[in-house]
Amino acid sequence: MTRRTLLLFVALLAVGGAVAVQFARFFDDARIFRPIDYMEYQTAGRALLNGQNPYDGAVLYPYQVEIQAKLPTVVEAEPGQATRYADPIMMWNPPWTLPLTVPLGAMHWRAGQLLWTAANLVAVVASAVLLWHTFSGSKSQTAVAAGVAVLFAPTLFVLLLGQISGFLLLGLAGFGYLLKREPSASKPTGALYLAGLLAALTAIKPHLLVPFALVLVLETLRGGKVWRSVVAGGLALIVFGLIPLAFNPHVWSQYREATSALSAGTHNTPNEWTHATLGYWLRTLHPERPFALMFVPLAVALPLVAGYWWIRRNGWNWAIELPRLVLVSLIATPYGAWGFDLVLLLVPVVQAAVWVANDRRAWVWLKFGGFFVAINLIALFSLRFENSMANGWLTPAVAVGYLVAEWVRRTQNTVTGNERPRPAVAEVLPS
Repeated sequence: MTRRTLLLFVALLAVGGAVAVQFARFFDDARIFRPIDYMEYQTAGRALLNGQNPYDGAVLYPYQVEIQAKLPTVVEAEPGQATRYADPIMMWNPPWTLPLTVPLGAMHWRAGQLLWTAANLVAVVASAVLLWHTFSGSKSQTAVAAGVAVLFAPTLFVLLLGQISGFLLLGLAGFGYLLKREPSASKPTGALYLAGLLAALTAIKPHLLVPFALVLVLETLRGGKVWRSVVAGGLALIVFGLIPLAFNPHVWSQYREATSALSAGTHNTPNEWTHATLGYWLRTLHPERPFALMFVPLAVALPLVAGYWWIRRNGWNWAIELPRLVLVSLIATPYGAWGFDLVLLLVPVVQAAVWVANDRRAWVWLKFGGFFVAINLIALFSLRFENSMANGWLTPAVAVGYLVAEWVRRTQNTVTGNERPRPAVAEVLPS
């Protein structure tokens, strides 16, 4: 080690130590890097470890007050009354998600928050890199994928709120990448089973990706290589769903009770939320506002997706179809699809970035780069307003940009004579 390298190392160590000392002063202060949605996962894990109901607001509330007692009040007190806090933040994910939260409940909330944030950041950046290679992006430009992921506004929403959506993205990205590496079903390797384990992560929020799940089922019934992934993923969900029973044997019935309730005394239920979805807009048109109306777009989308799959089944290519399935899924989802959930849009965004990066025309780079910057600035600006996570416009905007990017790519390929010829019948027959 040279003297210069040693001095640099000592300087970095000193700066890091100084930062750590300063941060230690605020380690237990929830006003610094506020643990907003992260609290639902930490306290649900803590409740489960204590054998309690992780889907009961009355159980989570005391744990969350311990954390947010140093936070400014969210609900203002009436004159002459004691200060009170906002409703408990609930975890609505299925019980097979709870094994991910148990480690958080077993440690100090701040340590868990830092670990949770780092894990989601790694998951998002790794997903973007995997997607870049899945879509045949240049290895020398892999840094573009990481940059797009870090600069994408929903990534910031995931990290600021302490959400879980980064793991869903990793599930999609890992599934697509591993299936591309496993072209044959005749001599399968462990990659297919690993793909299924990663795909199981999408069941953390199953309502977001129903069309994707439908195609998985259809591909499984058809045979080929995907069925092994689906079996592996299904077994993983069963195992993860059984683990919480060791702490609380009633957790599944408690989950069903919580999700089926139209209202609750301690917290707002999904039935009472304002959702950033097409289905919720349809619901507002009905005077009685039935919750079932929110599923109409999904009910319309599923047969269309099934028909689309049937037409293309012999040449089905997950590297091509995955971004389209994600867009349809997020447009048709009945509820949720908040700003932090839209990190899943990195699937079509990264594919479009590969197309733009492969285009040598400066105007293409400038226009699509400007479009990417514009939608992210608008999304970040929404943080100034109430209900800032309701970015219902972002998915349609990305869908338009994606379709335009694909049209530009096809047009350029036609002009330059690089349009790929149609494959021979033998090349698209099911394996």
